[in-house]
Amino acid sequence: INSWLFNEDTVDQVLKHLMKHGHKVEGGDRLAKTIIFARKHEHAKFIEDRFNHHYPNHAGHFARIIDNYAKYPQSLIDDFSIKDKDPHIAISVDMLDTGIDVPEVANLVFFKPVYSKIKFWQMIGRGTRLCPDLLGPEEHKQDFRIFDFCFNFDFFRENPEGITASGSAPLGTRLFRARVQLLGHVQTNSALDPDATLKGSLTEGLHGEVAAMNPENFIVRMHLEAVEKFQQRDTWNQMTDSDREELNREVAGLPNTLETDDIEARLFDLKVLRMQLAKAEDDKATFERHRQRVVEMAMLLEEKTTIPAVAAQLEYLASMQAASFWEAIDLNALEDLRLRLRGLMSLIEKKKRKIVYTDFKDEVLSVREEELVYMPKMTGLQYEKKVKDYLRNHQNHLVIQRLRTNQPLTETDLQGLEQTLTEIGADEGETLLSNLLTRSSAPSLAHFVRSLVGMDRATAQEAFSKFLNDRSLTAQQIRFVEMVIDQLTTYGIVEDSALYEPPFSNLHAGGPDELFMGKENVIDGIFETLQSVHSGLISRAS
Repeated sequence: INSWLFNEDTVDQVLKHLMKHGHKVEGGDRLAKTIIFARKHEHAKFIEDRFNHHYPNHAGHFARIIDNYAKYPQSLIDDFSIKDKDPHIAISVDMLDTGIDVPEVANLVFFKPVYSKIKFWQMIGRGTRLCPDLLGPEEHKQDFRIFDFCFNFDFFRENPEGITASGSAPLGTRLFRARVQLLGHVQTNSALDPDATLKGSLTEGLHGEVAAMNPENFIVRMHLEAVEKFQQRDTWNQMTDSDREELNREVAGLPNTLETDDIEARLFDLKVLRMQLAKAEDDKATFERHRQRVVEMAMLLEEKTTIPAVAAQLEYLASMQAASFWEAIDLNALEDLRLRLRGLMSLIEKKKRKIVYTDFKDEVLSVREEELVYMPKMTGLQYEKKVKDYLRNHQNHLVIQRLRTNQPLTETDLQGLEQTLTEIGADEGETLLSNLLTRSSAPSLAHFVRSLVGMDRATAQEAFSKFLNDRSLTAQQIRFVEMVIDQLTTYGIVEDSALYEPPFSNLHAGGPDELFMGKENVIDGIFETLQSVHSGLISRAS
């Protein structure tokens, strides 16, 4: 790869593409702050030299190397962090991959291969900071661009977990080895699998995988002695430590003719296998780490109730979120969990953010939009549950009490409530709260909170007291008013259109207009009272 990275034409093409397609500021006259991630110091120096060659008027100040070889690296970082000060291009070797926070950065150039998932997302994070007025007055930073010249996105699409420093085996190899390891536990400790159900399924699955390895395949032929040994079913009946070591060393990961399931299902298989291994080895910390993630997946699946396959597992998904579900769970129960949910993993909706990057191979072949999967520390569903729990457990909070009793709120009240709900989401609180309000379709934070905490029953009864005390109304008409109060108490808000739908329409198919025929002043008064209850929220939220 060095011959490619140090090729003059290659670097020239990269710089040309960046200067043409990168985000611009100053009315489009200047490239926005940019980080070029170089492979090593010599590569960074080569890039800087080529830039100075093509842009002599900018030589020595517009693009600078920031790495451990720089005489005053912190001074360069400080200058780069100032909006209108040189340098505007930072050519970084590791130093700016993480930690730096420059909101003005709008272009990232991946000019080196990256194999660590954590580092990859940390590098992307250099462009995610918001920046008001970046492109001009009231023209805020809306996105950032990544120019990926080393096919890192393609790599992480095929290897979602990346490769660790010690080298990470392909997913199929890891699955095979984990199953061999688990089989060893259940073969040597029958208490883990009393009826040998798991032992049988693991044995059949592993043997089936080896049996599907074609001896004519040139890769398989290199390990043919071991493959032929384990293609014999009897070999699996009672394995020794030496057998398992041989399987992991010689057979794991060899090609076979079996069709593979989608990657989401197989990644879930691996996660549950790790839980089973942790259970067998009494590794509580590892088990708990994976358990939390599996519970998050169950919560995300609950959002897909309209899908029949998910609906069929709703009761099970809900039970997974209770501590009692996990208290006495064993290896076979975990296997049942895996089989129930593995086929649903592809239904979990990924949170996506659009980003532009380029494919490059000595010339820029194409530019395409890539769906960048954003991995928050807390899922939207987790955050929503935490918000609901907080509101439910703080009914006596002054601001919540005022909302429930329809009392005026000050701007300070609303700001304090917003800050509290934001803090629940920690570092991502603003984004999580904004997304939650968008999903709820609530016109304001006040509406949203009222819809969760409901309205105080006594307050709702007081608002509609003149109708409850109107002796001219029939029992059905009084019941209609009581239902309005019930709905306000439960949901906090009742839209006018809801009065024409169940449960209200159950009282009279013709709706409130026909139910209150001849008493138009009453139904008009009910609508006006509802508007009065809601209008306070609108004015307070503004």
